[in-house]
Amino acid sequence: MTIKYALASLLFAAAMATAQAQETIKIGGLLETSGPLASLGQPGLDGAMLAVEQINAKGGIAGRKLELVNLNTEGDNTKSVTAAKRLLEQSDVVGLVGPMNSGSSYAIIDTVQRASTAMISNGGSRGIVLPPQDKKWIFLSPLTDVLVQSVMMADMKQRGVKNVALLHADSPFGTSGRDQLEKNAASFGMTIVAQQAYGNDDKDMTPQLTKIRSANPDAVIVWATGPGQAIAVKNYRQLGLTAPLYLSHAANDFNFLRLAGSAADDILIPSSKIYVTDSLKDGDPQKAVLSSFVRDYQAKYGKPPATFAGNAYDAVNMIAEAIRKVGPDRTKIRDAIEGLKDYVGVTAVYSYGADDHFGAKADSVVLLTVKDGKFALAH
Repeated sequence: MTIKYALASLLFAAAMATAQAQETIKIGGLLETSGPLASLGQPGLDGAMLAVEQINAKGGIAGRKLELVNLNTEGDNTKSVTAAKRLLEQSDVVGLVGPMNSGSSYAIIDTVQRASTAMISNGGSRGIVLPPQDKKWIFLSPLTDVLVQSVMMADMKQRGVKNVALLHADSPFGTSGRDQLEKNAASFGMTIVAQQAYGNDDKDMTPQLTKIRSANPDAVIVWATGPGQAIAVKNYRQLGLTAPLYLSHAANDFNFLRLAGSAADDILIPSSKIYVTDSLKDGDPQKAVLSSFVRDYQAKYGKPPATFAGNAYDAVNMIAEAIRKVGPDRTKIRDAIEGLKDYVGVTAVYSYGADDHFGAKADSVVLLTVKDGKFALAH
């Protein structure tokens, strides 16, 4: 009986070990695949799924497959909270890839914090992770507004711009961008001489841009997401404004190019390097990663990746890197993400820290323009 009992115990232990090895490690996604921000969320999900596929093709993490459980939030704050609670309470996820929408990211912060689970948000507003000591479980993967604005305003300074005007969306992303411009413009020797806002459902920004024209600025900034950016650019051209036109990094999107058409030519956009991989110097630390990502994404989906695909791809890979280091433990994963240094991603080279949950480094940003409907380096 003793031998039989020992043998049975060994067989049971082996079965349990096999079952554990086969059990997937789950991370949650809150990417918007329908609704007004689907043009951001769907590429994000595509990028995230590519990351999972590549990780599993290499044997997963310690022999266990990675699984992404995505719930479509439709860009709605209430639905985002419901989805986050469902993932955190019922799906046994060990980390979250957060929404593309800054508003939705803000909406779920308390839920994520209470669950003590790390989230890498794809929203572009700095306030999502500030102050880091109060939002210790929240990180960002995109380029932030202050980071890209510093590149934008450095270019303006080189052009001799002194007076700027701002048109922004009345949204968390838009108002965050406005606040940072107000805070930092003077340090670049610039004055904001006009400010106008528009609603997400507005179909014509001519009244706001007419007021901006009367201020005679040296340059104009449009800070927004979604289709409103293209409407603003078309109205800008229709009014005959000729001052250099800068847009936020949310405009580095094929959907924007399609909607804006020829009106987009010669605009200026701070961006990740995803659209100009072939133009990068061989010594650029991101070139090899970007080249592989663009090639693999094109092969899988039959189209080139948008910048939002890179954001979520990086988020999944950084969570996976944390799991490789510490295992599927929620608290340890958070600490491991915060400890990432010089992680070379598609969107940026990342270095997080206790006082820095932005991660992306300044030299990850380039200034783009549009020529004949295609993105190109501005310099």
